[in-house]
Amino acid sequence: MGDLGWHADVFGMSLKSKCSSQSPPRTSLVTLAISEKAIGYYGGAMPREQDESKVDGPVVENDSYSPRCASGAIGQKVKTSRPDHRYNSYRDHWSSPFSLEWLLDPVTPRDFLERYYESAPLCVIRNEIGYFSGLPTLDDVDDLLTVTVANHLRPLGGDRLIRSEPDGTSSERGFRTSENGGVDVQAIYRAYHDGFTAVINRVHRRSAAVGRLCRSLQVALHHPVGANLYLTPARAQGFRPHVDMHDVFVLQLHGTKEWHVSRPSTELPLVSNWHVKQDLPDFEKYILMPGDTLYLPRGFRHKAVTGDSSSLHLTVGIHAFRWRDLFNEVLTLIADEDVMFRGALPAGYLDEPLDMEYVRGMARRASAALSDAELIEKAKWRIASKLIATDEVAGLSRFRSLDAIVGMTDESIVARPPETLCLVHLTQEQATIEFSGNFVAGPPSIAPALQFIIKNHRFAVGDLPGSLSRDDRIDLVKRLVTEGLLEVLCV
Repeated sequence: MGDLGWHADVFGMSLKSKCSSQSPPRTSLVTLAISEKAIGYYGGAMPREQDESKVDGPVVENDSYSPRCASGAIGQKVKTSRPDHRYNSYRDHWSSPFSLEWLLDPVTPRDFLERYYESAPLCVIRNEIGYFSGLPTLDDVDDLLTVTVANHLRPLGGDRLIRSEPDGTSSERGFRTSENGGVDVQAIYRAYHDGFTAVINRVHRRSAAVGRLCRSLQVALHHPVGANLYLTPARAQGFRPHVDMHDVFVLQLHGTKEWHVSRPSTELPLVSNWHVKQDLPDFEKYILMPGDTLYLPRGFRHKAVTGDSSSLHLTVGIHAFRWRDLFNEVLTLIADEDVMFRGALPAGYLDEPLDMEYVRGMARRASAALSDAELIEKAKWRIASKLIATDEVAGLSRFRSLDAIVGMTDESIVARPPETLCLVHLTQEQATIEFSGNFVAGPPSIAPALQFIIKNHRFAVGDLPGSLSRDDRIDLVKRLVTEGLLEVLCV
């Protein structure tokens, strides 16, 4: 693996990374790299401040005035009154226009979280066909199929073809491989001609643009985010009515698709009932065209059909951590300290009732632990580490930066992409920065520099605070570039 496993002891400073150790150490103090205004934060600049009473352009429209929206009994429809190109430009090669604010515009992230998140659908009608420029187009699907879809050497990740039949059943098949080991794209073309929807999963690992979008949403929401791509031919339906176990944003990229949405039979379900036949009583109709966004909380029953045109849409899933997950982490921490929780259930426990006095004793200990603010914070940061450890989306090329570190000086300008989450862990023995499934650890003397890095997206090497020498600063930044956290903008 060459230098990837490097344990550097240069200039008196030892640095470790994922390749030189299997996991970052558990720590006593953790700092999350997130701006006070992280929601909507993009491109190295804070989002615009806006007086909502004086909005120029976007308006919330009464449903009866929009031919593309049904009545407002379920959810809300929002329409922009003119094209808005404020988010369609890059400031430099590493910045991204994608953000939660951009995805929801003109609805603010605050309004979304207070009024719709986990509770009601939201449909944003923009009348701007190029709003999602930069994301995959119809012409990109062929490359995504032939270049990035798994082959026999890499197991398929759920990529498949699916079609709803007139009798309410579904026909489904996986992508076939050709004799040369690649995907049999001709078989996909034939199936598409026969009415099958092509499903390309985990597009955030195959498209840099989709990867940046998902990372930006992770920064805003602090939950894992992934994306799938769906191409449906005209006059077809891929999936029968169903519910999803996670919230989704639907981004219409090409063509038109009609969505039918009904209220959930179970609010915020935890267990999938995919195989249970779903009815859509009193459904609302949403007709999406390119540039439109539809948000559906988990549990809302839905289906989608095409009309006279094919449809390409990106579904961005929010795989949220829940309160149950936090309590599971708390119980794990309790068990680490209390042998009572580590004991086995009694032999033959199925044959007689459990000792309820013993159970009540455990419940009292667990209840006391749930009132311990320090323990709750530890559980929260364990979840944060899981979020960062699963951050494996496609990103920008690092080779230019790797070439540039040879000439790095104190005046060199580096950047941390704003859609990158990271954590700083501090102990008496070392300081660790954790990011995107990786980490770098070193002596406590690098702690001020690491905390500076998580608060600043762009800086000169010489700006790093603390007691590090010039050579130590350069050595630390080089290592963070090599491991994938920082990029070199100017040497």
